[in-house]
Amino acid sequence: MEEENKRFSTQPLKGMEDSYPSNLRLDNWIIDQIRDIIEVYCYEEYSGPLLEPIEIFAAKSSEELVQEQAYWIKDKRNKKLILRPEITPTLARMIARKSQEFKKPIRWYSVPTCYRYEDTQRGRRREFIQFNVDILGENSLYAELEILNIIIDILTSFGATSEQFQIYYNNRRFIDAICDFILKVPKNKISLIYNLLDKSNKLEEKEFLETINDNFKEEIIKQGILILKDAKSIQEVLNKFNNIPDQFLESQGYKELSEIENLIQDLDITEYCSFASNVVRGLDYYTGTVFEVFDTGKENRRAIFGGGRYDNLLSLFSNEELSGIGFGMGLLMLKLFLETYNLIPEEIMNSDYSDVIYIASINIKQSQYAHKIARELRYEEFPCIIDYRFENLGNQLKKASELGVRVSLILGPKEMEQNRITIKNMVTEEQKIVEFDNIIDEIYNIFDDLD
Repeated sequence: MEEENKRFSTQPLKGMEDSYPSNLRLDNWIIDQIRDIIEVYCYEEYSGPLLEPIEIFAAKSSEELVQEQAYWIKDKRNKKLILRPEITPTLARMIARKSQEFKKPIRWYSVPTCYRYEDTQRGRRREFIQFNVDILGENSLYAELEILNIIIDILTSFGATSEQFQIYYNNRRFIDAICDFILKVPKNKISLIYNLLDKSNKLEEKEFLETINDNFKEEIIKQGILILKDAKSIQEVLNKFNNIPDQFLESQGYKELSEIENLIQDLDITEYCSFASNVVRGLDYYTGTVFEVFDTGKENRRAIFGGGRYDNLLSLFSNEELSGIGFGMGLLMLKLFLETYNLIPEEIMNSDYSDVIYIASINIKQSQYAHKIARELRYEEFPCIIDYRFENLGNQLKKASELGVRVSLILGPKEMEQNRITIKNMVTEEQKIVEFDNIIDEIYNIFDDLD
């Protein structure tokens, strides 16, 4: 008896979310607007499988991502598979498989659902939709410039300003050069510096200093990490280090960072882009330019999304060298950003019935006639609703009015017998009887007058 009365929870799994029509309407509005921007830059959409071999993520993504945050399963042959936590390794696999068929550069985007088993908090779930935009096969820094422009165009298209967001950029080769030529950091400890810088905004000052002291004994390295944690310009970094060697000034990282800064200035987008030496990104496959887009307001002040350049991703699948740069933007974080600054139009949250044709009938005897008319309307791409109550005409029209319908069709015995329709302008309350064959033209006439 107890089993029979058992009821399951209506709540989704922790970190997952049900998407009701109102939620999905907002999500689709955001996605469609971003698609419009991306496709102006001639990026094409791709998709990949939800499950992948875990090895391709273990080889190139961060260890924390694979070991601590991944959802994985074993198939019937005991092979370990991963529910994709991101899609860049899938992108690399797909490109490597058919690389010779694609003209370079390759401009692709995707809107995958991804999974990470991590602590849930505001802006972070275990199941999430993420926009991914990548350009591959373009080695010049104009690819970086294009990606930065796409980001700016996306956010400003929603009405965001440079006072509300900022793209903080850096270069991992620049950090490598500092570690190598200035700080003389042992090769096996450079990854520790990346990890420290990546978490510098998340750790308390005391914990940050303790972690530095636990891992490094040389004073120059400790001071160097503190400089990189806070520097806001390339010149500030250089001014705080003594005796900068020529090898550093000739390094690829320093030259790339200086060039991208000049390109940003020449294109006059400096109000949206700022250097930050602690931005390094946590994923291991980034090799050059990296960036994070921050909400700069007081309420959030956190990264919305980020990305960077990767040079060796295809090496897992082929000997071909193909560089790429891109970003992954979580839909939820973007939605919170837009909500913070009231950048979501109120009408997006409500269903729009202004172009819907509402069919009301006096009684059930007109039901087949109502379906015949609805079929004709839908063939002409008019959305329409048949009121299946088939009684109390006043209540039917009241519902149509409450929905915001502007055109209703009324069917009675006489209309059905004469193959006619009563058409009502719900705004002006005017109505008239028209022939079945003329109904489309009459609907257009009413919409033309109302618009």
